[in-house]
Amino acid sequence: MKTVSYSLDEETALGIKALAIQTKSSQSDIVRSMYSRIRLEKTLEEMQSQAEPLLKRLGLETEDDVANYAKSKT
Repeated sequence: MKTVSYSLDEETALGIKALAIQTKSSQSDIVRSMYSRIRLEKTLEEMQSQAEPLLKRLGLETEDDVANYAKSKT
């Protein structure tokens, strides 16, 4: 594992420390978790953007529309 150093404002540093205490995790674990979550959110946004043209063609505008469409195909 590689050790890196970043500058954080006091509020962020204290927040990470508090989360680590609350979750009984290391501060490194908190930062890794935040990175993973942001990366996942970005991936989901990209997938949604790529799927949007097809969804529009199918007339699927809401999550309920998608769920009903999926049910009709099973």
